[in-house]
Amino acid sequence: MTRRTGIACTLLLSMYLVPVADAVAAMHDGVAPVAARVSTADPDFMAELTAAMDQGASGDTLGAAIVFERLLADPRLLTLDDVQRSHAWHIAALVAGEQKQEALAGQRLQTALSINPHNTAARFMLAAGQLADDKVAASADNVIRGIADTEGALDLPKDLVWHLAVALKDTPATQRRLLQGLFDHGWKSDGLEPAELWVTLATLQVEAGEQDRVSATLARVDQPLPLVMLRSDKRFDRYLERGTPRFDPVAAAQRHIDRLRVATMLAPGINDAAVELAYALLIAGQSQEVIGMTQSLADYASTAPTRPQGDEARSVGWLLELRGRAQRQLGQNDDALATQILAVRMAEDSGQVDQSLGLGYLYAVLLRAAAAREAVEDLKDLTAQGESARQLIDLIAALHLNDSAAAQRARDALSAQRQQAAGIYMTSLVANNRLDDAAATLIARLADPLERGGALLELQGFRMSPLLPGEVAFHARWDRFAQRADVKAAVSAVGRVERYALYNE
Repeated sequence: MTRRTGIACTLLLSMYLVPVADAVAAMHDGVAPVAARVSTADPDFMAELTAAMDQGASGDTLGAAIVFERLLADPRLLTLDDVQRSHAWHIAALVAGEQKQEALAGQRLQTALSINPHNTAARFMLAAGQLADDKVAASADNVIRGIADTEGALDLPKDLVWHLAVALKDTPATQRRLLQGLFDHGWKSDGLEPAELWVTLATLQVEAGEQDRVSATLARVDQPLPLVMLRSDKRFDRYLERGTPRFDPVAAAQRHIDRLRVATMLAPGINDAAVELAYALLIAGQSQEVIGMTQSLADYASTAPTRPQGDEARSVGWLLELRGRAQRQLGQNDDALATQILAVRMAEDSGQVDQSLGLGYLYAVLLRAAAAREAVEDLKDLTAQGESARQLIDLIAALHLNDSAAAQRARDALSAQRQQAAGIYMTSLVANNRLDDAAATLIARLADPLERGGALLELQGFRMSPLLPGEVAFHARWDRFAQRADVKAAVSAVGRVERYALYNE
């Protein structure tokens, strides 16, 4: 759940530019003591710089931007030591970012790092901007260097990590260096083990011949779906005691729920911990609990005079979407649609697009093709996964409307993204009844060492919500596809298919 596959790419930079106040607090805590030891620092200039930082932290970033323009050109800046000057340029970059001056922010970050190459906060912020600009190699280099320079806990935003890990899928050596650095530094995603990333790391370790590292990596994987992925892949048989509770996905689901209940007690409210708990309950089929824990939020959201903003909007959007999925598990389809519409409205100011994609899909399988198109037509700056999801919705809608031109446009777009979103592309082939092409795509995915785990996960037998009208024919085709002799032979060569009393949401 931690990974948001449809989130707009432009959020990467903006989400990391938000905490000016946090950066200023760190500046006061970490740099101010240094100032007391530096006799050359001009005290009047330090007071002006501190006031400018506090002005930005208070929300007056326009005023702070004007002041920083003057202070950065002031000769007294050179009276600060390298750490102080680098931090000053970093804070000035944050202020520029808040003013949507991304190019200026990038220049200031480069200056900060030229003064102090070990300014990890500036390096991570620069990496986020580079990734938003699709400069994946440069972003990865800065993150890996920043990790190596970090002592203690990593202050690395989860969205940067997840997007970068996905973007590096075609450069496995760099991806392995990134993930190994995160693993060695004990990085967690909002306090939770990023189990999917550790499965990827273990896969990379196996493929690189680093078998001696695999067991330690897998020791930090204790979530249901990642364990299903490991159990389905024969490469990991030597590392798993399949008959024990430790590697039982259903038992792991309950352990994960128990951990998340503690996390939500320690950090109550509408936040990522609550989202992760709702998602974990949904996977375990405890849908009534999801509805119960989100009831007051749904009551409030339906009459709220204003929409939430930022992180709160993202959490509200996800909690309502998961409530809708729980209603679907219970066959409450009208309620699920109403909840999904509410989720889209409440997430509107978050910059998040996942809820709109979910609404588009729901309309499509309810055979409301025009509404499905409308729900997704204005989404912009999507990731490859998000764009492929939108094109799949458009394809389903076009097939229902017998719109051959629109269907072909969707097919062409899906084909263009088939390397970056292979699972969605394969699903589109099944939806289009092109089972020979779907089988060929699956066989190629299973032959790809890094694509294999995801492909095997998609084939496992899970519990399903009652089918909606637009899902019946698809699932019949999927069953035929999964039972093909060539598909079964390809699966058997590298893995296995089993049934689990879990939902794959």
